Amino acid sequence: MGLSLARRGKVLAATLDAPARGNPLSRASIAGLHAALDEAEGDAALRILTIQGAGGIFCAGMDFSEATATSDMDEDGIRALVGSLYDLFERFGASEIVTVALVDGPATAGGLGLVAASDVAIATPRASFQLSEILFGLLPATVAPFLVRRMGVQDPYRMTLTAERMDAATALSRRLVDEVTETPADSLRRLLIRMDRVARRDVAASKAYFRQLWIMDAATRGHAIETIATRIADPRSMAAIRAFLESGGAPWRTP
Repeated sequence: MGLSLARRGKVLAATLDAPARGNPLSRASIAGLHAALDEAEGDAALRILTIQGAGGIFCAGMDFSEATATSDMDEDGIRALVGSLYDLFERFGASEIVTVALVDGPATAGGLGLVAASDVAIATPRASFQLSEILFGLLPATVAPFLVRRMGVQDPYRMTLTAERMDAATALSRRLVDEVTETPADSLRRLLIRMDRVARRDVAASKAYFRQLWIMDAATRGHAIETIATRIADPRSMAAIRAFLESGGAPWRTP
């Protein structure tokens, strides 16, 4: 599956555990994160769901090897995959469970969506952040609405155009993460103490209120999914992705 779960008191920890492949967002790992949230919501004793990556890598984004497997991944299949990912991001902002991204190492492309969509993002000084989609002829369509909600417009706009890599200190100053620390476990413990004083139904009600203040709606979802599915299915993007998978070279030097 590429995902493992561990319960630690009132916290359910979901770990993307395929570091040799960059802990990608595959169909299985996205489904596993949905299932983890289901499990947390179904257990009244749980308060927090954490998302982290194994092996010093947070998440490299979409699993390109699946996206290019055209035998079972045509444009409709791609649309279903990115739709499930967008729905996961939306669930983070609606659930009565508090979602926390624990970022150690690189968070790339769709991995930034996990960070931006989480209620709280805690990074180590080793964390880095990059929207690399444009290098493959793609757009961060499913990620951008959540990045804009968290950071405002200009930083995600520049990150999209330039594919610049942002370090943890810069991410903190630009509000992509809420804290940078060498001891995220201590930060998580302090957060749990605070959340223990708040009813889960009130967490959900607070999230619902803030969603009504924001501009994202069903049309946003449809536009995001259609945009990225069309881009991924474009033969030029597919060629760039396949060349990158086969050679590991710089994507901007591929056809």
